[in-house]
Amino acid sequence: MELPNDIASCHRIILELASFIDGIKPQLQGYANKVGQLEARVKELEAQLHQNSRNSNYPSSMDKYKPKPAFPRAKGGKIGGKPGHDGGTLKMVPAPDVVKTHTPEVCARCGQIHDSEPFIIRGRRQVFDIPPPRIEVTEHQVLDWVCSGCQALNQGQFPQDVCSNTQYGLRLVAMSTLFNNGYNIPRNKVQLIFSDLYGVTLNEQTLQAQNELAYGCLAQDETHIKTKLLQSEVVHYDETGFYVGKDRFWEHVASNEFYTALFVHPQRGATAHQSDVSILPSFQNWAVHDCWSTYFNFTGCQHAVCGAHLLREFTALIESGSKWAQNFHAFLLDLYERSDKGKAEISTKERPKALRKYQRLLQQADKEEPPPTQKPRGKPKKTKGRNLFDRLTKHQDAVLAFAFHTEVPFSNNQAERDIRPTKTKMKVSGCFRTQYGAEIYARIQSFISTVRKLQFNPFNELYTVLSGGIPEYRVAGG
Repeated sequence: MELPNDIASCHRIILELASFIDGIKPQLQGYANKVGQLEARVKELEAQLHQNSRNSNYPSSMDKYKPKPAFPRAKGGKIGGKPGHDGGTLKMVPAPDVVKTHTPEVCARCGQIHDSEPFIIRGRRQVFDIPPPRIEVTEHQVLDWVCSGCQALNQGQFPQDVCSNTQYGLRLVAMSTLFNNGYNIPRNKVQLIFSDLYGVTLNEQTLQAQNELAYGCLAQDETHIKTKLLQSEVVHYDETGFYVGKDRFWEHVASNEFYTALFVHPQRGATAHQSDVSILPSFQNWAVHDCWSTYFNFTGCQHAVCGAHLLREFTALIESGSKWAQNFHAFLLDLYERSDKGKAEISTKERPKALRKYQRLLQQADKEEPPPTQKPRGKPKKTKGRNLFDRLTKHQDAVLAFAFHTEVPFSNNQAERDIRPTKTKMKVSGCFRTQYGAEIYARIQSFISTVRKLQFNPFNELYTVLSGGIPEYRVAGG
């Protein structure tokens, strides 16, 4: 292309180019917007790809590699059991069930046969084993007799719990119930266990009837557990999804270090907790949870947000290059250490400084996070960082509760541990067939979890309940 030599022609070309550029500006702007959207989408997909148990709510079983722990571990500790740890070493008992003696019959030196010489115990060894499994059949007979004086017929009566010609006893019922609900063994495997060990054939309807019997007998214990939780200073709340057939249901948990209350509902939100099976509407103390908005609808109690959940969210943002999340992560861990890992509270003098720093971090987050993007319809789209910023702003008191109140823990791990058996149940069984079956599991699992926390034997306690007695954990003041 030949360039003109005169100024007028140059001006004309410049004006033509300027006009052309103005004409394609909207198209260029559209390309720029599209590139920005694609970059945001790539960043979002990369964040999803790198999610693990350290930076999200994913369980550790889904990790492709072992991530670092959310909390920094103390260095320099000794390997092995710690002081006060109850080891599982097998120890000899003073009164064994069976004693077998082993003595030479003749003298090893002269060959004389043992006569009346006294024995000297040189050593003792004990073998711990189980006796051969067998079913014990007890026959109940009712006997009649005629009074010799008035000739009246006196008739014996069967015990109330013996109501058919043949039936299974309550110990077997307690065992099958524990196998299916406490140990998450599928019913077909429970059938195999009883068939292989005891030669007993339990059909599926029998196992269902045994679960229903336990469910009915544990109604009073469910009420007792809920009453104890309502009296607790701190209760942890959480929920997890599962399927009943093809329908989505939710299992909700309210628990502390001694008691566990589970219930099943088709809804995850406020509708579930407004029902009569939830204790949340009547609870008046500290509710610790994962910042799910539903919980804040109940204003009769004080709320505390799980710090472990926040640390995981900060970690995910840090991996995307967020500076404010890194500073907030360090701030939260500092409060965690200064409050003795959430077991105590920081001093009154330190609190204003902590509040000021909290506000500075929020200001930094507000500057770094992009504002919401308006959409043609619906709510404006926000980044994960912006959503987290909004929650930290709205629920400041709940976030800092662990550092300002001794009774409030740092994390909601108690509820997560208590709800985890349900996830194991789902991995083994896939789903529940009916809502009633899910409710049976929830009540029985609540009882088993509570009894274990209070350090009682679940089998003995369940057998006592099935027998119509008062379980020991309640008699002992539990």
